[in-house]
Amino acid sequence: MSLRRTTANVLTSPSPDGLWELRSGLFEAGVPVEDPVWSIVGEFHRFLDEMGTRSSSREYSQLASKLDISAVGGVVVEQLLEPEDPAETSMRLLSALLSEGLMVLATRQHVKAWEGELSAVYRGAAWYLYGELWRWAARLKPDLSAAERRKLLDRLLSPALSVETDGTTKAVLLGLLFQMLLLHYLSPHLAGPA
Repeated sequence: MSLRRTTANVLTSPSPDGLWELRSGLFEAGVPVEDPVWSIVGEFHRFLDEMGTRSSSREYSQLASKLDISAVGGVVVEQLLEPEDPAETSMRLLSALLSEGLMVLATRQHVKAWEGELSAVYRGAAWYLYGELWRWAARLKPDLSAAERRKLLDRLLSPALSVETDGTTKAVLLGLLFQMLLLHYLSPHLAGPA
């Protein structure tokens, strides 16, 4: 399976198995070990695997369906499969991913049964994502002051750390952030023919 197809699968239906396949594809493509995509793939896999391990199968299926709903969507996946400028594709897909995800988050304010068991998973993922998003934002917007960057990231990740936010919303938010970073770091490797 091509790297583009594997990426599209991970973005539309994220799972540990899908990330395993993506990892294999990245090895096969010869992506250098120092590339930041490796860290994102590994941590996203760990997040989804821990979610699956600590949740009942019904709850995990529920989460998977929410990530499917809030994932990139058919039109965005089609764009991903079209060879274009990686930076332009990454920014266009980032915008679509965030807007779709935020709409889903706004409508999903229930399901509290398994939050206690998963709170450590959410905190761990948020800890990792904060650092990655800091570095990502510093590269994309170097003129943004550290204080402003901190304020934006604190606001972005506060729902994932709040006791007021239900577990489903936390999981979807964190999953979307992983998807966004994954897409950004994968885009240079997806250039060229599908």
